Amino acid sequence: MTTYILSACSWILNLALQNWSDEAQQDQTSCMILVICMHYFYLTNFFWMLVEGLYLYMLVVETFTAENIKLKVYTTIGWGAPAIFITIWVVSRCFVNVMPSTGPDGLALAGEAKMCIWMHEHQVDWIHKAPALAGLALNLFFLVRIMWVLITKLRSANTLETEQYRKATKALLVLIPLLGITNLLVLCGPSDDSWFAYSFDYARALMLSTQGFTVALFYCFMNTEVRHAIRYHVERWKTGRNIGGGRRRGASYSKDWSPRSRTESIRLTV
Repeated sequence: MTTYILSACSWILNLALQNWSDEAQQDQTSCMILVICMHYFYLTNFFWMLVEGLYLYMLVVETFTAENIKLKVYTTIGWGAPAIFITIWVVSRCFVNVMPSTGPDGLALAGEAKMCIWMHEHQVDWIHKAPALAGLALNLFFLVRIMWVLITKLRSANTLETEQYRKATKALLVLIPLLGITNLLVLCGPSDDSWFAYSFDYARALMLSTQGFTVALFYCFMNTEVRHAIRYHVERWKTGRNIGGGRRRGASYSKDWSPRSRTESIRLTV
């Protein structure tokens, strides 16, 4: 969830710098830092989805070796591996001269001229794009293996066939946003000006923008353990509040909270 938040915030800051700052062309240092942070957090998003896929794969498929992978290993994959690829990309980008796109008259396009130099695409960008695609491919493999094991276990259970397919479909729909398979569904699309291209762009924006919310909805807000924990703390808070309020009210009636005074209070109340 942290990677979703940081990736979205860095993208918003880059957009604000490009569209609202008149000094974007001169202030290339801050622009460069924001672009690096944006690509880093964007890549960590994919690697943490890969960590989720690996964790579920080890938990469901490789059950005997699940405990061998510690949290430090997952943390290194989620935060450390993207840093390596982004560092290589930054070093390579420093030795590349990227020129903005030009029009028929040989002048730079208005939108391209205002953009930060590091925002222009180049072949070296595949240094951080390729690991993201590789992570999605691995998650697709994990998804297929997890679903195969799940369907096999459902078939061995004494349940109806329709109920088995319902459970398998529910698990598939829940795992798709968690493992980032949504990005594979909208990876390539039409580039013309047809109505289908516009519909595809809106659908892709909707699916990718709500991916974090979908993950939080299924794995946090609708999680049984989370709801039980929240309900326990709420009930505990209500109990403590009621006990504290009763003590304060009792202290106002009598300083001596003896059996006789309790009986007298009940009689007067009745």
